[in-house]
Amino acid sequence: MTDDPGRFHKLKQVWFSRDETTRTPFTIVRVQLQPDSVLLTVAGIDDRNMAEAWREAWVEIPGSEVMPLPEGKHYLFEIIGVQVVTEEGTALGQVVDILRNPAHDVYVVRGEEREFLIPAVPEFIRQIDSETGLMIIHVVDGLLDL
Repeated sequence: MTDDPGRFHKLKQVWFSRDETTRTPFTIVRVQLQPDSVLLTVAGIDDRNMAEAWREAWVEIPGSEVMPLPEGKHYLFEIIGVQVVTEEGTALGQVVDILRNPAHDVYVVRGEEREFLIPAVPEFIRQIDSETGLMIIHVVDGLLDL
């Protein structure tokens, strides 16, 4: 997921992963930009069968190499794990997942007793501070009943 496919021309290495715990580094040999995708040739994957083994894997880069975002925008990896509190200071839990929907994302917040679904829209999300790991939300009637 990138808004700037050309950024792959500046990278030397990427990591392929299938889960949260295992990442395999690969050196980029060649980058080809397509209208709706990026084709990477990486050292160590030399034929179609080897490439097929990585089908549907995530292509990742270190957080230190991401492009800067405009003020108020955040990468998904910056939101997973933040603690969520209401404007009144009530702790709800931690963001454990982000559901990607056409209209807007939805944050899955896991508390001690249950999960909450918080739409990722300005009406509810008042502040996200990835430095401190805190999200402040505005609660309206029924929001916490979802």
